[in-house]
Amino acid sequence: MKKNLILTILSGILTIFIWHNFGIHGNNVIFLFIFISGIFVMQQILKNTDKRKMLISSIISIAFAIVEVVVNSINTDYTLNHIINKWLPINILGYYSMAMIIVHLVFSFFDYCSNIKEKEISKKDNIIIKFLSNSKVSFIVCVILIFIAWLPYFLRYYPGIVTPDSCWQIEMAIGTSKLSNHHPITHTAIIAIFVNLGLKLFHNINTGIALYTLASMLLMAIIDACVLKYLKNNGTSKIVRVIILLYYMFYPVNAMYSITMWKDVLFSGVIPLLIIMYKELVFNTDKFFSKKSNIALYIIISMLTILLRHNGLYAVILSMPFIIIALRKYWKKTVSLFLSVIVLYMLSNVLIYNILNITKGSVSEMLSIPVQQIARVEKNHREELGEDTLNTINKFFNVKNIGDNYNPILSDPVKFKFNVEYFNENKLQFIKLWLQLLAQYPKEYVESFISNSYGYYYVEAENGAIFTVTMDDQDAPMGIEQTPIINSRLVDFATTLVDSKDEVLITMFFSLGLAFWVLVTCLAYKIYLKEYKNILIYLPIFILWLTMIASPVFCEFRYAYPIFTTLPLYIALNFKKKGE
Repeated sequence: MKKNLILTILSGILTIFIWHNFGIHGNNVIFLFIFISGIFVMQQILKNTDKRKMLISSIISIAFAIVEVVVNSINTDYTLNHIINKWLPINILGYYSMAMIIVHLVFSFFDYCSNIKEKEISKKDNIIIKFLSNSKVSFIVCVILIFIAWLPYFLRYYPGIVTPDSCWQIEMAIGTSKLSNHHPITHTAIIAIFVNLGLKLFHNINTGIALYTLASMLLMAIIDACVLKYLKNNGTSKIVRVIILLYYMFYPVNAMYSITMWKDVLFSGVIPLLIIMYKELVFNTDKFFSKKSNIALYIIISMLTILLRHNGLYAVILSMPFIIIALRKYWKKTVSLFLSVIVLYMLSNVLIYNILNITKGSVSEMLSIPVQQIARVEKNHREELGEDTLNTINKFFNVKNIGDNYNPILSDPVKFKFNVEYFNENKLQFIKLWLQLLAQYPKEYVESFISNSYGYYYVEAENGAIFTVTMDDQDAPMGIEQTPIINSRLVDFATTLVDSKDEVLITMFFSLGLAFWVLVTCLAYKIYLKEYKNILIYLPIFILWLTMIASPVFCEFRYAYPIFTTLPLYIALNFKKKGE
């Protein structure tokens, strides 16, 4: 009786929460449906759920509820002033109840799929599923299918998507701009191969860009096929692999990014391969070390992760101590393997910076969080700060009143005014200034951090995901021009869909925050099953996520693209039969 009363109250709160937050008003029968459905679903959860599942689900749901309530306030006017109000209890319990129901449904779905026998699925085999069972044919066919699915995007946006960042790399590639490692020199070198080939053979820079784009499409298609092959070899069901294949083929961002000249694309493609190497190292350690090819492959993929994007270094290096501890029985082999990667990285640094005389990227890239926090304090409390403090702040920026440049969701206006030379000579003074303002204005620091990062964990954050316009350098044009070979309404519709802000269900498929919480739920399911070793194979992607929330932009899809390339792998690993 007491349990039913609690369920009725929770269902009532959930109904009121939906009424208040989602704009459904009036005498609407939908509320009766929500109320009754809420009671029924919660009864089923309590009836069929053990205490461990309830505990883990509750932890995720509470965390989700807190994030939603806090960031709803930030999303209003970039302050925390709207958290405490009469709706706070309803909002907390409403988000908690909603998340609890969804997490339980996901866990139950994974449980159900883990108990399905492959023979039961094979009765419904069709041509697509049959070819996925043949590893000799399926790999090549998957590459071809994915490449063909992306080809209309290439023809529609020929020779490919070139952004301002791409232009800078092209200028370095053809020698009109000084080499810099602001964008990883490895990716610039790849661009140089194809762009210079186009210039030398066809005397046309657009042809070189097209060659790069085709190579990018092919490489990404091969990587996707490798993931599918790995899942097949590890017993993932055919149905799951078909769904993943369709995701690779028809998720519009995959196609658009394959034709975009960004370092983020190839880097994001390498990350699933890194996760696979971690899984084999952790779960099949004897077999992994028994083959030299595995060791060589791990080193190559780790180096590509480091060299294709600067934050890849953190994903590789920071994971190492945890793996060494977990594999302490093999510590000599593991340490030797990791030292090989570290030594190669150090040698590459000598080559990049000293021998090739390449300039390093600006240190301000790493200081987005503290410079934003200082700028916010200077803007909102300029009159309260003493003259000495203001003078100290001004020394670290190339303009006075840096707060006038402050944008809560983008650090570039402040970052570009940062005085790097003065910082390099006065790092201790900068730290003291930052700590002093933190002690005086902790709330401003918290608001600044959340404002500049919430897109990576807040489901409702809105931001564009793709570029469709090819650009040239306005000051020194190189002749780059977008000349579509075909006009495709289907491609135009797909690209419009990605940046749609009005269709709620559609925008969820492109939500960075939702992708993050799906990732959290997948890991939580492994913890629920007490398969704790799986935490190690989630380490790289969560380390990368930490670098995302420290990035200059509050919600940049290309920064979070590694989550979208690895989610199919992480989700598929939850469909394995228990004990395998």
